[in-house]
Amino acid sequence: MVQARQFSGKIACWGNGDQGRLGLGTAGGSAVPCLVGALMDACFAGVSCGGAHTAAVAEDGSAYLWGLNDRGQLAQGDETPFLQVPREALVPEAIVQVACGSRHTLFLSDSHCVWAAGDNRRGQLGLGKQLSGNQALPRRVQALVGTKITSITAGAEHSMAVSDSGELFTWGNGTRGCLGHGVSAAGYHEDEHAPRLVRSLAGRHITFAAAGLANSGCIDQNGTAYLWGPLLRQSLGSTASEVDRPEPVQGVQHAVQLAIGGCHALIQKHNGAVASYGANEYGVLGHGSDPTSKGMYPVDIKDIRFEQVACGWRHNAGVENGRLWAWGWGGSVGSDSAVFPQHTSSGGQLGLGNEFDYWKPTAVQDLVDEEQKSLPASSWGAMSVSCGLNHTAALIKL
Repeated sequence: MVQARQFSGKIACWGNGDQGRLGLGTAGGSAVPCLVGALMDACFAGVSCGGAHTAAVAEDGSAYLWGLNDRGQLAQGDETPFLQVPREALVPEAIVQVACGSRHTLFLSDSHCVWAAGDNRRGQLGLGKQLSGNQALPRRVQALVGTKITSITAGAEHSMAVSDSGELFTWGNGTRGCLGHGVSAAGYHEDEHAPRLVRSLAGRHITFAAAGLANSGCIDQNGTAYLWGPLLRQSLGSTASEVDRPEPVQGVQHAVQLAIGGCHALIQKHNGAVASYGANEYGVLGHGSDPTSKGMYPVDIKDIRFEQVACGWRHNAGVENGRLWAWGWGGSVGSDSAVFPQHTSSGGQLGLGNEFDYWKPTAVQDLVDEEQKSLPASSWGAMSVSCGLNHTAALIKL
């Protein structure tokens, strides 16, 4: 759910608008990408979607957040229930990366320090057991001070960081082995309240890490992809339902990027081909109506090459030569009401103008400005994209 500093651009959001997560000044949703008017005067380098909040990093090192704030995840110093308009986070250093979890947020500063805000009930902020409650002001993750962190990522209730020497650290909710540390002496997958080195990857030199709803993954310098946590698919005859240490993904070589959703993963290779793997609910694997697509092992999505991909809970998005693509769940079976029964807003997180499900990558054609005026397709391009639970955001070049 993290985009590194690469290019300048504007922020567009779409999908479910509950708690103002689209940053458009209302709680209404949008089925097409909308430029966030409150951010049009700044140039942005990255964007990240969480469960019901969104964050963007500006080129000047400031970070802006909006949406749900019930755990202090917007880093405003209070727990105002939500913000419908972006507001700058109270982080004392210049920020180069941001990662949004379900109800927590991580910040990576230009000094390679990690800061964290929001829900810390499962240790996902990495601040130690003495600070187990909500943290509405960002706090430095002291356990990582002295380690040069180069990238961060956040799952629903866990967090990950990669160092410049290729070490991988994980912390937070350890349910079903998603932290990759195996079981404790007592035989349990325990929560980690401070960053812990994933020792089974020693010597691998990790270059990329990704976290999903309850899974984790990474890529090493040799292009090997690893996954762990609840099994996305299990072999016939196996009684295991989870893997609690990193295991190589079979059948994929030369991986460069990884994205993980609710029960599926996308693995991007050096040539831009993307292999999908896992449960195929709502067509998230991107193979269309192919009846042979079972998701038991990674299979390349046909006829397209991506520069970057992102996974939400049950939807995906990708960027290809400035074009934005999306597929999976469009919200046609409701919204996020199965998770949050009190909220029944629209879906539309694919940005395709409706709430239908799309079973293979489909080009997003529309972009509207802050006045809801359509912009010609030739006037804009996508540079990166991030998927949340029921919404999506992209970095747009105008």
